[in-house]
Amino acid sequence: MKSKLSWITFIPLALLGCFLKLVQGFLPEGTLLGLSNLILEYLFLGCVALILIFTFIFTLADKKIAAYYLPHCNYPAGIFGLLSAILLAADGANTLFHSFSSGIVDVLSVISAVLALLSAIVFIVLGLNHSFRYKEGKQFSLLNVIPALFCAVRMILCFVTFTTISIRLADVSSLICYLFATLFFYNYALMLSLTKVKRAVKNCFVFGLPAAAVMVPYGIYRLMFAFNSEVILDNIQPLEITMFGLYILCVLIEISIFVRRQDEIEFVTDDVPRVDISDEKVEGFIASNQGEDDNDTEQVMDESVMESRDTDGFLYQEMQLEDEEPEDSEEKKADADSYLTEIAEEDDDQRPKDYEARLDDIDRLILEINEQSD
Repeated sequence: MKSKLSWITFIPLALLGCFLKLVQGFLPEGTLLGLSNLILEYLFLGCVALILIFTFIFTLADKKIAAYYLPHCNYPAGIFGLLSAILLAADGANTLFHSFSSGIVDVLSVISAVLALLSAIVFIVLGLNHSFRYKEGKQFSLLNVIPALFCAVRMILCFVTFTTISIRLADVSSLICYLFATLFFYNYALMLSLTKVKRAVKNCFVFGLPAAAVMVPYGIYRLMFAFNSEVILDNIQPLEITMFGLYILCVLIEISIFVRRQDEIEFVTDDVPRVDISDEKVEGFIASNQGEDDNDTEQVMDESVMESRDTDGFLYQEMQLEDEEPEDSEEKKADADSYLTEIAEEDDDQRPKDYEARLDDIDRLILEINEQSD
């Protein structure tokens, strides 16, 4: 898999970028080949850009890497994830405390603090999954994207601060750190949730390697040469960036070791195909196309309601019934001629007028005897 070749260009360029960043603090300005710190900063960002370009080329040429990946046990990533959770919780609580105690509430700062607290919960879950237990399947698909939202808000905050100062004094590296972190954590969330996208695993390499190359040297530089000894909590953000970079680096190492080829995995969905009910299968039957749960919850109705109920939602076959013959049909008249009596109606009061005239003497006698006995 050609995506793994990205490490060949990442290692030397990341080491060179780390040197260009840290040398700004170790040596006086202009000592290294007469270059100023601003030029060294641009060269450092140039190394990060080269890592991005080479990684994109290698992943674009890779046609064999699988589009899905299941996490494995990774103790270093679990440790850095738990440390990141602690730092995020402290950072969020500290920001909220200062925002409400000062009486000046900044909306972006409050949103960033809330997302920091939520991201701490996500990193606790990720750290525990990396270290102690592992469960296959989709895990917290919605929550995994919260770190990406947190880094996006922090990126906006950095951009807002740049509008009030000179570009020469702006800390562009912090903006680049949160930019790559946002893109990585977004694709990392897609990979963990097993979302059907083609480049989730590849994009983790494309944005993860530059993120690690810029975040680790930047965080170390800020902790070593811009450490605030008066307010210790002001050093949380560079420490967060360092932990993020180390966590991303450990995750990418894990993916590089355990990622599979496309022909080695098979993605199985939980979708169950619907049963095909054709006309031939239901011919001559009365069947309901409603669900079993709907049929089970129907109340029992009396026969009169059942006869008049609507037949919508059912498959039925229309049966042609023979027409009933009228009572005064020719066949009944022909049959009546062969008998001594005529067919009587259900009502005794509606007998024909010539009923007694057509009786013979014996029948008339029997009729008289019966009337007398009554």
